[in-house]
Amino acid sequence: MAYKHNIVTNRDTAMPTNADVSGFGIQVVVGTAPVNLLDDPSSAVNTPILVSSRAEAKAKIGDSTDFASYTLMQSVYASFRKFAVAPLVFINVLDPAKHKATVASSTVALTNGSATIEVQGILKASVVVSAVGSSTAAIVDVDYVLDFDANGNLVIAVTPDGALSGATQISVGYNKLDPSAVTDSDIIGGTDAQGNRKGIDVIDIVYNKLQVIPSMILAPDFSASPTVAAALEAKAELIGSLFNSHAIVDIETTTTKTWTQVEAAKQALGVSTRWATAVWPKANMDGNIIAGSAVIGALLQSRCIANNDVPCDSQDNKDAKINAAVLADGTELQMILEDANDYVVAKGVVTFLYYGGWKAWGSNCCAYPASTEPNNRFTKCVLMNNYLENRFKAEYLTHIGNNGNRKEMESIVTNYNMDLNALVPDKLAGAEVLFLREDNPDSEIIEGHWKFRTRYADYLPTEYIENDFTWDSSILTEALFGGE
Repeated sequence: MAYKHNIVTNRDTAMPTNADVSGFGIQVVVGTAPVNLLDDPSSAVNTPILVSSRAEAKAKIGDSTDFASYTLMQSVYASFRKFAVAPLVFINVLDPAKHKATVASSTVALTNGSATIEVQGILKASVVVSAVGSSTAAIVDVDYVLDFDANGNLVIAVTPDGALSGATQISVGYNKLDPSAVTDSDIIGGTDAQGNRKGIDVIDIVYNKLQVIPSMILAPDFSASPTVAAALEAKAELIGSLFNSHAIVDIETTTTKTWTQVEAAKQALGVSTRWATAVWPKANMDGNIIAGSAVIGALLQSRCIANNDVPCDSQDNKDAKINAAVLADGTELQMILEDANDYVVAKGVVTFLYYGGWKAWGSNCCAYPASTEPNNRFTKCVLMNNYLENRFKAEYLTHIGNNGNRKEMESIVTNYNMDLNALVPDKLAGAEVLFLREDNPDSEIIEGHWKFRTRYADYLPTEYIENDFTWDSSILTEALFGGE
C-alpha cells in the first residue's frame, strides 16, 4: 500500500445532490450488485438493505458503471443521480458463494511494487498470490496487501519487507463474481422450510426489518422475463400478508424492436392486472442504458415526494430525465405521437416521447385495455388506492386487541376521516369512512369482527383535450367597421 503523505483530490462525474426523502412511494428493487467490493460480501445477499444516498449505496451494495451486469446500479443512478429521491430498498441476489467463476493463476508484472488487475468482480478473499514458479502462497497483509481502486479493479501491492519484496512479477489466481450465472429462479427466489427467504420473497420482510412500506417493486431488466414479471405482479397484490404494492416491469427490447410489436410482447410477458405497469423501451441516461422500469420507478417516487408524500400524480407527460429512448443495443427510437399512442399507450404500456424534452408517456397500467375502470386502469389511481389502504392498515393495526367498544369504533372513524379530509380537495375529490349497522351483523360482532366502509374518489389523469376553432367573418367585419 502506498505511503500516504500528500494532498489529493477526487473528481466525480455528477454534481452532488441532496435526495428528497419519502415515507410512502418507496421503491424496492431486486437484482444484482457488485458486492465483492464490500468487506463482507455475503452479508449483502438476499436481505433487504435500506439506502438513502449514492454514497450509502456504495458502502452497502457496491458501485459500478456496468449496468448490464449489476442491475441494481440502474436504480442507484436513476434515483439518486437523476431524480434525487430516497430512500430505496435493495435486494441483491448475486451470491459470491454460488455465482462465481475461477480464474487460474497467471503471471502479473509489478510496477514499483504494485499491479492492477483490470477485472470486475474479483472476490478479495479468494485471491492467491505467490512468487512466480513457487507453490507456496504468500501471506496477505504480510507479504502483500489488497485494495480496490475507484473503478472496482483489484490493486495488489507487495510490502517492502515481505517475501515478495523486490519481485518484478508475481503469480495471481482468484475467483470472481459471475453475474451471467444469475437466473430467473434466483430473482424469483422463494422461502425454504426454515423460513429463509430469497429473491422476490425477501420483499415480504421489508416492513418487519426496515419499517418502510414497499410502494413499488421492480427488477430492472430481469422483469422482462415472463416468470419474473408474474412473480412481481403476484407479490404486489399482498406483501407480508398485509400491504399492497405495485410492480413496475419491463418489456424486452432485444426482439421487440419497434412499437408495432409492443402489443404482442406485452401479451407474451403475461402481465394483465392492476398490480403492474409495463414500460417499453429502455432509456439512454447520460450515455448509460437504463431499464424503463428504473426510470419510471424513480419518476413516480419523485412525484410522490413533490405531493407531500402522497402518490396522487401520474407519470404521464412528466420529465423523464433521459437523453433518448433506446433498444437493448443502444439503438435510438424516434416515435411520433401517433406511434406512441396507437401502438404502445393504447395497449396498456408506458413509453417515452420527445416533446420539448423527453417525457414519460402514458397513464395506463397493465389492466388496460381489458379493464377501463379508473381504479384498475390508471397507475396513479392504483397507487393512490394502495396508499389509502396501506395507511389505514399501518395506522390502525395497533387497534387490534383493544376492547371493541363504541369509543374505539368512533376513534377509528373520527381519526381516519380527519386523515381523508386533509387530502380533500387537492389530492382527493372527496372521501369518508363509515361504520354501518348493516355491515356488522351480530354474528360478526360477537366474533370480534368489525367492518368499515370507505368511499372516495381521486382525480383522473387528463387523457385528451379538444378545442373547436371557428373562423368567424363577423369578427373581422366588427373589427373593421364596428366603430362607425
